[in-house]
Amino acid sequence: MRVGLFGGSFNPPHEGHLAVARAVRDALALDEGILIPAARPPHKPGEPDMASPTDRLAMTRAAAESAGFRADGLELARTGPSYSIDTVRELQAQRPDDELFFLIGGDTVGELPTWKDAAQLMTEAAFVPVNRPGHPIDEGLAAVARELGEGLAAGLAERTVTMEPVPISSTEIRRRVLAGEEWEHLVPPGVADVIRAEGLYGRRFVAERATVRTLGEHAGSRVELRGWVYKFRGKGKIAFLHLRDGSGVVQCVLKRDDVGADAIKQVKELGQEGALIVRGTVNEDARSPGGYEIAADDVEVVSAAADEYPIAHVSDQGIDFLLSKRHLWLRSEKQRAVIRVRHEVSQAIRDFFYERDFVNTDAPVFTPSACEGTTNLFKVDYFEDEAYLTQSGQLYMEATAMAHGKVYCFGPTFRAEKSKTRRHLTEFWMVEPEIAYGTLDDAMDLAEEFLEYIVQRALTRCKAELEILERDTTALERVKRPFPRISYDEAAKLLADKGTEFSYGDDFGAPDETAISEHFDRPVLIHRYPAAVKAFYMKPDPEDPSKALCVDVIAPEGVGEVIGGGERATDLQYLIDQIKAHELPQEAFEWYLDLRRYGSVPHAGFGLGLERTVAWICGREHVREAIPFPRTLYRKEP
Repeated sequence: MRVGLFGGSFNPPHEGHLAVARAVRDALALDEGILIPAARPPHKPGEPDMASPTDRLAMTRAAAESAGFRADGLELARTGPSYSIDTVRELQAQRPDDELFFLIGGDTVGELPTWKDAAQLMTEAAFVPVNRPGHPIDEGLAAVARELGEGLAAGLAERTVTMEPVPISSTEIRRRVLAGEEWEHLVPPGVADVIRAEGLYGRRFVAERATVRTLGEHAGSRVELRGWVYKFRGKGKIAFLHLRDGSGVVQCVLKRDDVGADAIKQVKELGQEGALIVRGTVNEDARSPGGYEIAADDVEVVSAAADEYPIAHVSDQGIDFLLSKRHLWLRSEKQRAVIRVRHEVSQAIRDFFYERDFVNTDAPVFTPSACEGTTNLFKVDYFEDEAYLTQSGQLYMEATAMAHGKVYCFGPTFRAEKSKTRRHLTEFWMVEPEIAYGTLDDAMDLAEEFLEYIVQRALTRCKAELEILERDTTALERVKRPFPRISYDEAAKLLADKGTEFSYGDDFGAPDETAISEHFDRPVLIHRYPAAVKAFYMKPDPEDPSKALCVDVIAPEGVGEVIGGGERATDLQYLIDQIKAHELPQEAFEWYLDLRRYGSVPHAGFGLGLERTVAWICGREHVREAIPFPRTLYRKEP
């Protein structure tokens, strides 16, 4: 059999397509014609008004049946670009005795040399050009002769079919549908039925999906935004909707002549946080937030708010009420800004360590023993035994550092501290790097580089969020290396000179850290604390064993400690003695002691609390705003 193959987007198929197929069938005496819609034509990526493969196949079948052809959806099952060579070979395998003829437009002939495996393709199927007005085929034939050979060009010339042009295009049909003009006479009745039934190419179909954050990429284009009512005001023939979509807030102008009076009334009745879809054109407007606004032409209501929004006036609400409605408070402008900064800082943390060849090795949440002391552990039933929620992943990072050299973990940690200060949560996230063959100096160098990296990253990429938070970034802009480094003794002297009530040998409290930080214009590193106030695993200073080789990084602006770490003890007997001195069960730490029995080396690391760092960058008074759902001494809901 002589079989004609007619491929294309068919978005939609129309009477012009069928006229071409009939002309070729008659000219070449074909026994069968197959219309093949492409899954994703390589030359038409990402068309905003491209119907789905399912809809295009349904339309192509309707068109083919109306003219005595058939449609085949073999290309629609493919992923990625659709190549003609694959289609031809698949059909050859199905029908090895048939002669295949491949229809192409005359304007496409010159592009044939760029097709995948073009020369081989043109020997496996006979290509049949069909003339198109304004596209002389001779130029295309010359390109084929030059790139693929004169023999293939001669075959194309011999099989060229000339016909009277049919002034119909899929683009024009889509335009007419969108504009509400007559179009049904341009397509077979069955195709028109599919377009109407599926709502193809109309106002709710032809729009580029966008977000508020990406509106600048769509200036002048018609877009679709999906979001919620943030604010609404209207009077007479025009209304202004502030729509938020998770990425930001944009003003949408709703004119009665464009969207209809009923649509404006529906939006007004939605209430704050009612859900809707807005379609319209993106216009630049320097007066609008973000520099753009939407001239709406269509509004689709998704759901209305049940009643008055409980936290419509955030500034009038107390903190306890807002925290009880945290699931709704998160939608407010400033809270969204804080969480977006948290998102950026979290990504910066991962990028920093990835770029420096650290391996992410996650630590367990259930642990058999304490890491930072036994007084603030959350005990949980673990089948027939007991376990604890992790205080830190550090001990496990010491283990994985011996396997990978440089590692880090980043995850939740838990402290059962009965503290009500603005700096503490019972559940928070911490990042903890560890370096095999690392020293205290290595840990301090890394801490400086790390803190500078994430703060400057936030300043660069979160400008809009920091403006929403009204954050004075002067202090953050000074977070650049080198940071001042002082010993515990030097810090204690600073406090003594200020006349503060501090007892030498104690750990620094929040007021002490604030007083120390006031002496510096950027974070300060305090090293070599008394060993008695630090964890059992800290290495003693060889020059003064009463001191530990440890470091805390104190942030300015009253933030306090954001990083704590140091060099780890490597002597097996010293660790055994420390475990006993801290009244910890040695059997629970035997795995940890094995790290000193088998290949013990110097190693160091630190931990950074995410929430305290984010609260500092955002200028928030309390760390509870730096995590979506804070857990504190008196709060475990929502």
